[in-house]
Amino acid sequence: MDIVYQLVNGVSGLPAQESRLARFFLDNFAQIPEATIEELAAKAGVSPATLQHFSRSIGCSDINDFIGQVRRQQQENRHALPAAPMLGDAAWVDPSTLQKLAKNAGVGSEILARFSHSIGRESSDDILGQIRQRLHDFSQQESRVAQMILDDVSFAASATIDQLATAAGVSPATITRFARAAGCDDIRDLRMKLAQASTPVAGGDMPGPWRETLNHIQQSLNTQLCELSPAAVERATSQIKQAKGLHIFSASTADAPFANLLQYRLLTLGYPANVCLDSALMGITASMLGKGQVLVVFAATQPGSALIAAVHQARWAGAEIVVIGGAEEDALSHQQNISLPLNDPRYGALLVIDLLCDGIERK
Repeated sequence: MDIVYQLVNGVSGLPAQESRLARFFLDNFAQIPEATIEELAAKAGVSPATLQHFSRSIGCSDINDFIGQVRRQQQENRHALPAAPMLGDAAWVDPSTLQKLAKNAGVGSEILARFSHSIGRESSDDILGQIRQRLHDFSQQESRVAQMILDDVSFAASATIDQLATAAGVSPATITRFARAAGCDDIRDLRMKLAQASTPVAGGDMPGPWRETLNHIQQSLNTQLCELSPAAVERATSQIKQAKGLHIFSASTADAPFANLLQYRLLTLGYPANVCLDSALMGITASMLGKGQVLVVFAATQPGSALIAAVHQARWAGAEIVVIGGAEEDALSHQQNISLPLNDPRYGALLVIDLLCDGIERK
């Protein structure tokens, strides 16, 4: 068997992941016999099981047979390729390597990153790259989920767990197992990574101020997601959906637009809510609340004494309190409150509103 010929054919004739493996082995042909299976897997960025599958795809009985074929062909040719460190996919996407290549090519690092993605060398942090690398390691049902995601990343990034299960023809429990198998904490983490992966890389011709604004927004949203407790969001969503009455208070004029937006979003979902922006009316409204009522308070800025008193009165009467914003030790903090902190009073508030309303819509 001409193993080099098999590898060359494999570059164009095998699935994407195995084609990348063929390129990797051709690039590092001289070092293959000296490496262990575990070292080959680590350098190539795949599992040993994937190496076994690849070996059979090119006509070998297993990975040991493949290594033996390489060793025999090197001996027959009586020369070895110059020794060099194995490159692997990791070296290609190393930040310092990208910067050096970008400088030499006279292009931006974003363009180079997009090019590396186009030829199948994704970063290890790219969820799509991880899914492709593990495609043959998933169970049969998980593979169906993986293929469905790769076919329509934008849909997968925004779909509910039930929608994902229906599209892949599996159970919701399989979606949850797949998320963990793909290296994510849960389905929410998977959706967030898919959303990041499906966002187009900013073009080099984008004006500098636009790119700075975009980067700021992305960083702000990522920070906001890290600060939020999924359990707190889930609890707030359940309370709002089960409420006999909904009321929204705003701590200041700066918070008022978000209070009005939440009211509108809830109304479109069939959950009418009353918005109160007047400090004098807050006390009157709070006095009429009781069990089964939910009070949502926007407090990105320091709340006034009238709002603080109204919130305490509503809690004493038995209403559930959801505070969006507010510091951990401020006057609105209470162990019975559902606290949704904001790192950014603008983009953070918009994200929290989306998470609440999306959660209500899914239930």
